[in-house]
Amino acid sequence: MKKNINNLFITQRVNEKDQVPKVIKVTNKLIKKLGYNYKIKRDIDLFRDMNTIEQRINFFHILSAVIENNVEGEITEFGCFTGQCAILFQKILDFNHSGKILHLYDSFEKKFSYSDKNIEEILIENFREQELKVPVIHKGLFSETLPGQLPDKIAFAHIDCGFGGDKFQHKEIVLFCLENIYDKMTKGSVCVLMDYVNPLTNDPGADCNPGVKLACDDFFKDKPEVIVSLYGNQVSHAYFKKL
Repeated sequence: MKKNINNLFITQRVNEKDQVPKVIKVTNKLIKKLGYNYKIKRDIDLFRDMNTIEQRINFFHILSAVIENNVEGEITEFGCFTGQCAILFQKILDFNHSGKILHLYDSFEKKFSYSDKNIEEILIENFREQELKVPVIHKGLFSETLPGQLPDKIAFAHIDCGFGGDKFQHKEIVLFCLENIYDKMTKGSVCVLMDYVNPLTNDPGADCNPGVKLACDDFFKDKPEVIVSLYGNQVSHAYFKKL
């Protein structure tokens, strides 16, 4: 009997242990009984969830395509927090039987709603709870870890270093990441940019970190690559493929 293969892990956020309140369950049953095709759902918590289901679906197909097309290089993420995206990346690597190595870069100084907890320890524990190989962690400011600790070749990059602060300061951080990884990205490699919102696309996602778009406007004005916006529901992201 063949083993059942599925990618349902896309729907499973690491910290999604919240129980649906009884009042919501009762209300949803009443709505259904009344014949309406609606349901009350918990909204995304931008400081804990870090991504939407739609974004996770995008990640699955983009990273799987990179692996299937034998794009040279390793997997990198710049700004990983507690590993909500990184764990998905490792699961996708395992799903595709890929030997590519996941490299994470973060100072682990930003706590968001985790107050005085050790974010790096939470990330490592999250990987272990999922029975996943702990990735290569590069702890420190990007100015300390880039470019010296980057892999020689990059097949996939995820830039997610939003902090909700000054957009021009954030722009410089994203620019620094792009400037350091661009030449190491191999032909066909992909970089996903979290929180990229282009107003011209009528993107419904929250423009919570406009510095991403500002950085890309500057960086790609003399580059052949094109930024492609991706639907992410409440939050947005985009990608470019290295030519």
